[in-house]
Amino acid sequence: MSRTRGLASIRRRSGFTLIELLVVIAIIGLLSAIVLASLNTARTKGQDAARIADTKSLETAMELYYNDNNKYPNTNMAPDTGYGLAGNASLTAALVPKYIASIPAILAADGDQYAWSSAYGYGLWIYTAGNTSGNGFCRTGQNPNPGWWGNPPTGGICNF
Repeated sequence: MSRTRGLASIRRRSGFTLIELLVVIAIIGLLSAIVLASLNTARTKGQDAARIADTKSLETAMELYYNDNNKYPNTNMAPDTGYGLAGNASLTAALVPKYIASIPAILAADGDQYAWSSAYGYGLWIYTAGNTSGNGFCRTGQNPNPGWWGNPPTGGICNF
């Protein structure tokens, strides 16, 4: 009879307890949360890299326009005023398709702005998620300093 008890106790010990299963589930949940947080950071950095590349392309288009016309596109807007890139038909007409294939969609969607002045040139107000100053916006372009987006201008100078 003792031999039967020994086999029965071995069979009972061969499974996992509820506590062991809960600990394993908690560890898996913690590891998956860490991985998802890392992926979200990588996604944000990737989107910022795309914004920076698109900004550089737009700046190159502006310089090509300047080389051909001896001025930056004024896009029929009041000088020293920031206008959104989204739906800016005058800027699109000045640059597309000769200087750039299209105004980058991500820059238009972010609410980025273009400002122009015959005295100062042009400036861009660009959003990047990794930028903590100026609500994520920074300034770039041929001359981003004349106060187009407030005085002092909102956001720092872009460091790209």
